[in-house]
Amino acid sequence: IPRKAAVGCVKLDLATEIETYQAYGQIMGMARASHPEARLTGVTLQPMIKSVNCELILGARRDRDFGPVILFGMGGIASEIIADRALALPPLNRLLARRLMEKTRVYRMLTGECHFPPADLEKLEEILIRLSGLLVDRPEIEALDINPMMVADGRFLAVDARMVLSPSPRPAPLHFVISAYPDIHEETVTIGDGHKARVRPIRPEDAPLFSDMFASLSPKSVYYRFFSTIKVLRHEMLARFTQIDYDREMALVAIRGEGEAEEMLGVARIITERNGRQAEFAVLVRDAWQGKGVGAALLQRCLDIARDRKLEKVWGLVLPENKGMVALGKKLGFSVKRDPDSGDFMLTIVFPENP
Repeated sequence: IPRKAAVGCVKLDLATEIETYQAYGQIMGMARASHPEARLTGVTLQPMIKSVNCELILGARRDRDFGPVILFGMGGIASEIIADRALALPPLNRLLARRLMEKTRVYRMLTGECHFPPADLEKLEEILIRLSGLLVDRPEIEALDINPMMVADGRFLAVDARMVLSPSPRPAPLHFVISAYPDIHEETVTIGDGHKARVRPIRPEDAPLFSDMFASLSPKSVYYRFFSTIKVLRHEMLARFTQIDYDREMALVAIRGEGEAEEMLGVARIITERNGRQAEFAVLVRDAWQGKGVGAALLQRCLDIARDRKLEKVWGLVLPENKGMVALGKKLGFSVKRDPDSGDFMLTIVFPENP
């Protein structure tokens, strides 16, 4: 029964055993009268929560075009009237979960405004991430609601929930419009004079590391990579470089250090063209780590991914004065030719096994 409160099947403030027995009889009678087709197996008995700061709704729907979509907002019986909700495409990480919350008005209550005690936002991020993980693993979920999720004294209490299951038209993970984070490409490599670095796909939360690496680059390195002088990375550019669709693009980063000492040494990416058969590559390495094998390690792994994805060709334009990149291309098997239109070097590698 989706909306139990609307048909009298929710009873609150039951103080005695007799009241509880009476409520049970009333609930079962109302359920049979309003939904005679329902299969009734009993009722749920829960402690009464008196002091509630606010009520939330967490949910998911399977959209015909976009696949699973996550919903977050103000919950309770007035949720459909107030309509304080926001949507996001899974999979979620902490950054995306927080941004989903920030799109709602109820977020101000969760942060402690309006004299409400602040909620544990990191815990709420974790709840959203686990909901996203459930959608990753279970493509047969057609609809899911946790409503209300009560916030009481900093705790989150799922009071009611429902789930609708049906066969999925696509198996996991193809049921997502945006691919899940491909942890299969994570590994540790040795670079330079025996230094260890972690190679992995880029994540949205890498934005501060990417911005820090960009700030460390010389004007020449920036010009070699972007073919223009860029002094500051705008937010839109930073998002485009770090929030990618792993199906259509792959960006691998090399990370050194732990915690606050983490630094991004370099990034290489391949961007698949609309024809789905070719991809453009780009490489960017922190000045202090150029010539130490970072770019080679990243680009080689990008080429391996391109080969596995059955791409026919990977190409990129390189400025003539960027001798280091030209040398790296030749080392990895790229052919080097002058582009007749721009005068730049065109680096191309063809995978004959993927005609």
